[in-house]
Formats: sequence, structure tokens, C-alpha cells
Amino acid sequence: MEKAQQLTPIIFGASGLLGGHLYQHFYAQNPNTVGTYGKHPAAGLQHFDLESSSLDDLQLDDSQNYTAIICASLTNIAQINAEPEQTAGVNVHATSRLMMSLHHRQIPILFISTDNVFPGIHGNYYDDNNEAAVSEYGIQKRRTESQLMSITDGAACVLRLAKIIGNSPDDGTLLNDIAKQLHSGEAVRAASDLIFNPTAIEDIINAIDYLIQHKTQGIYNFCNPDSYSRLELTRLMAKALNKGASKIEPILFSELDPSGKRPLNTSMVNSELFTDFSFKSIHTCIEEQVVWQS
Repeated sequence: MEKAQQLTPIIFGASGLLGGHLYQHFYAQNPNTVGTYGKHPAAGLQHFDLESSSLDDLQLDDSQNYTAIICASLTNIAQINAEPEQTAGVNVHATSRLMMSLHHRQIPILFISTDNVFPGIHGNYYDDNNEAAVSEYGIQKRRTESQLMSITDGAACVLRLAKIIGNSPDDGTLLNDIAKQLHSGEAVRAASDLIFNPTAIEDIINAIDYLIQHKTQGIYNFCNPDSYSRLELTRLMAKALNKGASKIEPILFSELDPSGKRPLNTSMVNSELFTDFSFKSIHTCIEEQVVWQS
């Protein structure tokens, strides 16, 4: 597949974890890259509030061939479940308005979605699975996916991601969190039925770069093909850190959240587009954590 003419990304939500990495990656290639922040200012980023801002508020260069990556979103599942209408105002309605504005300007859109769009009952979900989500967060993301495809007549891209593994010792991502719990010396409660595909952020960046460069359209799952439970990851990390397993307490997720509004097994099957993708293994990610923690 031939690469398209170079595009200049506008990264909505560039002050967040994924958006920040995307901004650094694309800015290194193209200093005209635009990044936005909502509530957390950062050097080089422009302010953009999903609910109150418009594209006219951004300093854009008419000579650039822009493409949009939408990472901006409310992601606190507890808050979203508790305040579904208020949070949908951001995650669905405001995001859809942004999508309409981008499409009106003929700016291609890549929307970052989640494995929470699946119900989490049996796992191994393919990208064409249409079973209803159980979490309000997943419901909102699924609605916004549908809105995007309706607005653009399918001429857009949706990328569904699983849990992110970061590449620094203090970014608050999955393995950092587990290591911190293990170092605390207190009991670590880990759910045996919370199953997902932890994926290195470097792999996600490379996948998004590929999709942007090739102007890919459609809805795609992207994740490390190996799935783990939270309990399995905790035991692997404990072994690597020589912490032993005596402090690890296996539980069911319902003991932490009895609401039933959290999908349990959201393991996904990668889209065929990524069949030949070379993923960073979870064991390599854990080895890096050990170095950082030493």
C-alpha cells in the first residue's frame, strides 16, 4: 500500500497520556503538528474545550493538509456511570459536534475508542461484534463511533484500544500501578475475572502512525494478542520484583464494584490489518519495570 501525501495531525487531548505521546511522536516528524488541551495546559499546546470551543478558536495554517486524532474524552468509569447524562454531553454530543465541524472542513478523522464497547461476557471480541456494552463509558463510546460513521458515511477511522502499558516509571499506567501496590507492603487485591490485552504505548503510537499515513478507514481493534487477568499480571510482576505472592489476594471484581456496570473479559482479537504487526511482549514490559524500580 502506497503512503499518502504527508498529513499534519491535530491531536485533540494532547495533554493526556496517549495524546501526549502522539504529540511528541508526530511533532518530531512535523513541527506543524497541533496539539490541544482542555483543563491541563502544557507547553506548545492550544486550548480547546470540547463543549465550548470551535475549530475557529485554533490557530491553523491553511497551507497544511490536516488530519484529526481525537483522544479527548472523559474516562473515569465511576463518574461516567454515576453521571451518564452529564458525561454524555462531553463524550457523545460535544465530540460529535467536533466531528461534524472537522468533516465539514474535509479533515479526516481518527477516533480513539475502547475495549469497553464490548459487554465483557466471553471475551475474544472481533471488531465487527455488535453486542451491547454494559458500562456507560462503553455505551457512550459506541454511540460516538456510530455518530462518526454516520457523519462521514464511513469515511473515517475508529481504533479500539485496551489497557495501556506506559514507557516511564511514573506515568500511572497499569504496571506502574501494580508495582506501587506491591512495594507498599500491604495486601494487593487482584481480580481473577478482569481480563484484557495490555498493550505497550509504543505499539499503539506505531499503529496510529500507520493508519494516519495510509488514510485508513473503518473500525479496528488493536491490542497485544496476549490477554491476562489483573491477578495474572500482579503475580508476574511480584515474581519479577522478588516480592513473593503472600500479599496477593485473589478476588472477583464484583467484590470491588458490585454494580455490574463494568465489563469483565474485554479481550479482543486484532483486526486482520494488524496480522503482521510485531508487538512488544508483556514480559519485556515487566523487565523494564524491574529496571525502573531497582
